[in-house]
Amino acid sequence: MVKTLIMAGGIGERLWPVSVKKRPKQFHKFGSNKTMIEETIERMEELTDETIIITTREQYPLMQYYLPLFPSENVIFEPMRRNTAPAIALGSSRFSPEDTMVIVPADHVIRDKENFLKTLRTAIRFAESHESLVTIGITPTHPYTGYGYIERGNVVDENDEVYAVKKFHEKPDYETAQQYFRSGRFLWNSGMFVWRKSVFDSELSENFPDLFSVICEIKDRPEEIEEIYERLPKISIDYGLMERSSRVVTVQGNFYWNDIGSWDAVYDLLIKDKNGNAIEGEFSTREVKNCLLINHTQKKLAISGIDGYILVASSEGTLLCKRGESQEIKEIIV
Repeated sequence: MVKTLIMAGGIGERLWPVSVKKRPKQFHKFGSNKTMIEETIERMEELTDETIIITTREQYPLMQYYLPLFPSENVIFEPMRRNTAPAIALGSSRFSPEDTMVIVPADHVIRDKENFLKTLRTAIRFAESHESLVTIGITPTHPYTGYGYIERGNVVDENDEVYAVKKFHEKPDYETAQQYFRSGRFLWNSGMFVWRKSVFDSELSENFPDLFSVICEIKDRPEEIEEIYERLPKISIDYGLMERSSRVVTVQGNFYWNDIGSWDAVYDLLIKDKNGNAIEGEFSTREVKNCLLINHTQKKLAISGIDGYILVASSEGTLLCKRGESQEIKEIIV
């Protein structure tokens, strides 16, 4: 069977003050009438046979509210946040060795659904017939410093759709991002993966044996999951497995993708007015250009004489920063 694992335990700190612990970003709507987690589930239902969600217990009431029809038996609780490598490994325990796993985050915006489904089907077909870990790389539309990059290698299938991964790269500075963009060999790292469960187990046991052994312990002693899971490091699947494995390939996606990882990403997503402003909520403006203005309060906000700023107000607080600097707001949030 082909099954989806949706990662839905994050809190989206870079979207403060709208995304907070009691309502993280996957339970918000950005340019849509549905929350991001609802849209993710609907997309994957067209592609796979079953959907499993891994989240935290503190977020489960939100899931019940926004997803009342989602089966509770298909929800896995991560005892504590340990980043994507432990979360995916724990989630994999609900898959059979012959299953094909499709792993996607709950908090990404994807448009051009048909192209998305075509790309994922290519990845699934390749994963079903090869001993490979498949990652989805997105064709960059501009030099961007907010994403990690995948350096594409040679073609590895006859249809020119799957490429070897030469190297993973951290978020670059702007000059490096320009070089990546011009080369045509670099893709945005989407954080979406496809592989057979048996291949994942094999690669995990070889390249990250400590994590593999802990997951085996949990399977043997599920009543001790919290004590066992707490021993794990906070580490991403990229660091923990993908950069260590020699069996990684990428399928290039040409659909619209936005991980909503910052308010700058939200500005890119939303429709702008004639002055380049993306506005949600009650504002009175004068000589305001190229700004993101979001007001989730009941009060009208008056803004005058600014260009290229982000202003976000909610009941949790207010954020004001220059566009291009919203990636750094984690440093000022206590």
